[in-house]
Amino acid sequence: MTYTPELGQLVFGQPHKEFDVSNLVEAALSYLGYRLETVYWNVNQKDMDNPFQNSGGDFKNDTFHVQAYSWGDDVQPYNFKWQDVEISWYKYLGRGMSANMEITPQKTDEMLKSCLASIEAMDSEENE
Repeated sequence: MTYTPELGQLVFGQPHKEFDVSNLVEAALSYLGYRLETVYWNVNQKDMDNPFQNSGGDFKNDTFHVQAYSWGDDVQPYNFKWQDVEISWYKYLGRGMSANMEITPQKTDEMLKSCLASIEAMDSEENE
């Protein structure tokens, strides 16, 4: 389904993508953010600026990249990227979410499993 931005996002926000993001994708990203925070704590024994929240945080590994909404003037091409999937949101995860493609439930499942495995690997490496 084609995405239609709210007026504030259209006028003041970072660029948006063409397609709407489903509640399933939003839930997957929310859970991914929770696991990222948990594993980050396990590995570093300190809190992180969760990039899925309005924190200014940024996280990147070989599997995915996530960055909090940018309030600056620099153009932010996406907030979340995995393979060829790019997702943007307005100010915080769940608001004004759009993607560069239709994301099927199967693609969502593949994305979540892949990203979770990369996060869990950080925890496993720390415990070896």
